[in-house]
Amino acid sequence: MTIHAGSAETSNASSPTSEPVAVLDPAASARPGSAPTVTVVVCVYTERRWPQIVRAVHSVLAQDVPAAQVVVVVDHNPALLARVYATFPELTVVPNAGPRGLSAARNTGVARATGEIVAFLDDDAEAEPDWLARLLPHYRDQQVLAVGGHALPAWEEERPRWLPPEFDWVVGCSFTGQPTEVTPVRNVIGCNMSFRRSVLNRTAGFDPALGRVGRTPVGCEETELCIRIRQLEPDGVVLYEPAARVRHRVTVDRTTWRYFRQRCFSEGRSKAVVARLVGSDAGLATERTYTRRTLPAGVRRGLRQVRAGDRAGLLRSGAIVAGLLVTAAGYVSAQAMRASQAVGKPGPRRAGPAPVRVLAVELAEGVPDVPDTGGPEGTRYGAAQVLVRLHGEPLGLVDVGLPAGGLTAPALTATIRDRLATAIDAHLRHDGLPTLDRLDAYPVRETVGTRSCPSRRPAAAHAPFVSVVLPTCGRTPLFESTLDSLAALDYPHFEIVVVDNAPQVSDTARTVASRSAVDPRFRYTSEPRPGVAHARNRGLAEARGGIVAFADDDLVIDRGWLRNLVDGFTDDDVVGVTGHILARELDTPAQIWLEQYGGYGKGCQRRRFDRSGVATLDAGGARRVDLPPRSLHPYLPGSYGSGANMAFRTDALRRLGAFDPRLRSGEDIDLLLRTVLAGHALTYEPGAIAWHTHRRELRALRRTMYQYGVGLGTVLTKCLASDATARRELLRRLPRGIAYALRPGSAKNNRKQEGYPASLTVLELCGLALGPVYYAAAAARSGRSRR
Repeated sequence: MTIHAGSAETSNASSPTSEPVAVLDPAASARPGSAPTVTVVVCVYTERRWPQIVRAVHSVLAQDVPAAQVVVVVDHNPALLARVYATFPELTVVPNAGPRGLSAARNTGVARATGEIVAFLDDDAEAEPDWLARLLPHYRDQQVLAVGGHALPAWEEERPRWLPPEFDWVVGCSFTGQPTEVTPVRNVIGCNMSFRRSVLNRTAGFDPALGRVGRTPVGCEETELCIRIRQLEPDGVVLYEPAARVRHRVTVDRTTWRYFRQRCFSEGRSKAVVARLVGSDAGLATERTYTRRTLPAGVRRGLRQVRAGDRAGLLRSGAIVAGLLVTAAGYVSAQAMRASQAVGKPGPRRAGPAPVRVLAVELAEGVPDVPDTGGPEGTRYGAAQVLVRLHGEPLGLVDVGLPAGGLTAPALTATIRDRLATAIDAHLRHDGLPTLDRLDAYPVRETVGTRSCPSRRPAAAHAPFVSVVLPTCGRTPLFESTLDSLAALDYPHFEIVVVDNAPQVSDTARTVASRSAVDPRFRYTSEPRPGVAHARNRGLAEARGGIVAFADDDLVIDRGWLRNLVDGFTDDDVVGVTGHILARELDTPAQIWLEQYGGYGKGCQRRRFDRSGVATLDAGGARRVDLPPRSLHPYLPGSYGSGANMAFRTDALRRLGAFDPRLRSGEDIDLLLRTVLAGHALTYEPGAIAWHTHRRELRALRRTMYQYGVGLGTVLTKCLASDATARRELLRRLPRGIAYALRPGSAKNNRKQEGYPASLTVLELCGLALGPVYYAAAAARSGRSRR
């Protein structure tokens, strides 16, 4: 028997060892002598698998080389125990003598085994007739401590097109990258493995801290055991015999993205436990090589398949990236939990950023003192975020630290002048007013005039009628405040169309009815199909205005919001305008981290976007912004604005097809991207301000970051699938896009400060990588609904 060392590969399935292994004597397997006796252990836990259990046991009883003993271990299920005993009285049928779970069940089987070798077969696998005949001869060489075989997937339905073969370990099967001939490996795969019973006894078997419990997709118990065996017997060898095959049944519930994510996350957590038990060098050596070699090769293969016309190749590439990120997230979370439980008790909680006071300053009315008191739960504010306006126009955001006792007006004035001098003086020059050599803490009406900006275009006598669409599920406590702020807008001609996306709850209808009785601008309509895209499309269908504006029900709208949005339609090429969204409060770490991520605001510089590039808009007209040679424009639709604050020409929006209801996340940036790719222009108007109350809880922020990633990934996948020109451009930009997403110094990540949770970035990247699958699933649902 000749054994060749293979390249190191991955995960919980059998993987070639990265350590030097002595080549076994080629004549070892041919030496005379009988094969060792074998006990086959099958662990079962649920009657739902009864037909599979029967097939698994029958496949063992039909072996070319019969087992000396078959042990069926039932995991804490008396009814199943009685059924197995009645059906197979000739077998050794025993209950799990340890805690619930696969590891303890396997240890129970080892304790009852009489054979020199103990082989394990899962209850949802069927062994080929020559399975034992392929495994057992290797044990004639005393160096061999364990032998594992190959697991072929037996799909209950057809294989999912999105599932990359590199991740077949997720469904308990062998995967691309494993050896094709007999090879020493680090560990065997759980559904097809065997060990010397003497070795199992010396190592105390499988660790109950690892392994599947019921339907919870956990693993790595065989990895940890094989590592311990090699530590106990440094000269011993664990072998992979690809000719010893079993067919592992893969049920439909294991072919979903939900299961994929759960299994990858659990794998990461299990790897953290293995690393803790046996050391990270031994526990993660092959995973590092798998990550560096196997997975990048799989991504490249998927992209080549896309170019060859197989669009599912993009899904498989995305699944590889997503699987890696989710597994890494599971590993990091387990390590963090372990650190917090050091010395048997929770460790000190890491302090998040101090709360930030949010305020707006109108220079024409003077600059106030900024106290540091009044923070959440009696804490002091550590910093302030100041929106600076002049004549109502936003000039910029100033972030400033608050010393003990707060910041005096002169100190804040000096900071504003230092940060925004150019913007202030440019505004004053355009207004025909003298520039300021200094600002002070008192009103400066005599110098800069009143809040009414001399250069502001007055409201047109025939201002276009605007329909404001407000989708709601009636659950936000700010809904009434949003309605109040919309009613107070300073625009002369508009209606407010409230779209009830949860009409089964009557609260929204009652609230709008009470308002419309005294203010006919309020209108009520309902959309029973869930999803903001459906709700916005319903509002668009009901809109009577030549312009339709959209707001969310958790905003407080600035009084000049609608006037500024309408002013953004500077010429006929502009079909959409987006506005500025600012935080109402930054009291909790989650709220502050969202702002560090980028928040919802896009700054205080007016901009115009079209397919060819970006222009800044100021008093002197449009000034083209030169894009870097390797720019990702126009495929960064998040830079255009947000669906919570935007307006469109109604007819143009209808021609564009409105919002895509297939997209449960990212439907707004999809529309913005389609607008630009269709040859139209968008403008960003920072004066159209809405104030947003960010979610206060970290758990909610995690969901938000994941959904952001899903939204962008879905939109880009749609673009790849539906637009050949965009497909070519996006694929060329893909390496730059990955660097933009991952590089800490990129424009996307450079606002994240020390202490920004890495888990938020990981979740966003996971969502981004999973976007292709979400889109494929949505497209499939849409196709079925049309049939």
